[in-house]
Amino acid sequence: MIIIPRYIVIEENGIEILYDILSKLNLKNPLVIAGKKTKKYTPDFDYMYYSDVDLDDIPSIKKLTKDYDSIIGVGGGKSIDIGKYIAHHSKKPFISIPTTASNDGIASPIISLKQPSIMAESPIAIIADITTIKKSPKRLLNAGLGDVVSNITAVLDWNLAHKEVGEEYSESSAIFSKTIAKELIDYVLNEPDIHEYSKKLVKALIGSGITIAIAGSTRPASGSEHLFSHALDYLKTKYDLKVNSLHGEQCGVGTIISSYMHYNEGNLNKEDMEHIKLSLKKINAPTTGKELGFDDDILIEALTIAHNIRNRYTILRKGISKDKAETILKETEII
Repeated sequence: MIIIPRYIVIEENGIEILYDILSKLNLKNPLVIAGKKTKKYTPDFDYMYYSDVDLDDIPSIKKLTKDYDSIIGVGGGKSIDIGKYIAHHSKKPFISIPTTASNDGIASPIISLKQPSIMAESPIAIIADITTIKKSPKRLLNAGLGDVVSNITAVLDWNLAHKEVGEEYSESSAIFSKTIAKELIDYVLNEPDIHEYSKKLVKALIGSGITIAIAGSTRPASGSEHLFSHALDYLKTKYDLKVNSLHGEQCGVGTIISSYMHYNEGNLNKEDMEHIKLSLKKINAPTTGKELGFDDDILIEALTIAHNIRNRYTILRKGISKDKAETILKETEII
């Protein structure tokens, strides 16, 4: 059974519609999960900070939520993911109220607090208040494009897995996901002032999340570029690196790598490959390892271990050598 959001609001001052949506859903007593910086955006209900939630204590989460009929997540990725996590384990409907737009977690059924991710249910409603989102740090909004452009290589990887190892593949989900990314890229490249970027980005991220719900898998939006990003996260921990690169920023650079590899195998045309990088450059999102904050050797290692991050067939296949990884990173000007 496919569950997708019943209500999606993407408007200036959209938060004002929350109470009407709660009434339509017959929800009267939600618990709000927020961060300390996003508390000011929370509606007038009981709330708690996501940092106070013990994710390993499921019985306490169930006890905590027993008197509430729903969970609302207000904030960035952490607030939304932890709110989704609480809703999943307490079997309550979840409402997503993002205060920025840095990844597709605002709409997807995926909980990405650790690897492997958890497949839960999509939010029953999403309220994207564009007035608030436009005020969020520009860096977060720029990272959102990195998560959207990754749909292009994710779909190519999915199709490759279908052809080479017989993985189940949905042409409709793939087309929807790719179209979302290409439309946003075209907007960024063709509009001089991109004054509606925040709104179009939110729509793209929500659409991307819905493709995941329809496919019942992250395949339409996560491929080799995400494996590269997760590998960087792993190496941050392994070597205790003081690098604060964002998920979407890493995925954007990963998409440059993956699109180049697909281009070399004839799966992607040169114009589409170049447009991915040009769109990221236009909004000043990172397109090099230096801009992300990583030394060359870390980037090379990440690309050589990425295929082992999870059991997912991509253009990385069974892995690539250190020499080949270095060559790819140099040819894409990432190092």
